[in-house]
Amino acid sequence: MVQTFGTSQTGDIYLDSAGNLALLSGQSAVESAAQVASLMQLGEAIYQTNLGLPAFETVFSGVPNLAIYESYLRTTLMNVPGVVSVTSITAKVENNTFSYTAQIETVYGSLKVSG
Repeated sequence: MVQTFGTSQTGDIYLDSAGNLALLSGQSAVESAAQVASLMQLGEAIYQTNLGLPAFETVFSGVPNLAIYESYLRTTLMNVPGVVSVTSITAKVENNTFSYTAQIETVYGSLKVSG
C-alpha cells in the first residue's frame, strides 16, 4: 500500500484534526504524491537539487519547449510509487500562463493531475 504525508493544494504538509501530521494511503496517497512531484521545480529539493522539473529551462526562457517539459513530466510521474502508466499529457501556454494536465493509471485506478 502506498503511503505519504498529506499535502495541501500548494504542496505543504499539514496537521490533521488531532494535531498530527496528516497521512494518506492508497489512491489519495498516489494522487498527492503525483501532484507534489509535478509541482516540484528543478533545484527545489534541499538535499537533492537534481530532482524536479526544469520548467525555467523548458517553459519560461525564450520559446517554450513543451515537448521536452512533457517528457520530463512523464518520467517524473512514472517514478511516483503506485503509478503504472501515464496515458496522456497536455501542456500549454496561453496568455502568458503555463498549465498542464496529465492522465495517469495507478494501481488504484485512473487519476488526473493538473496545475
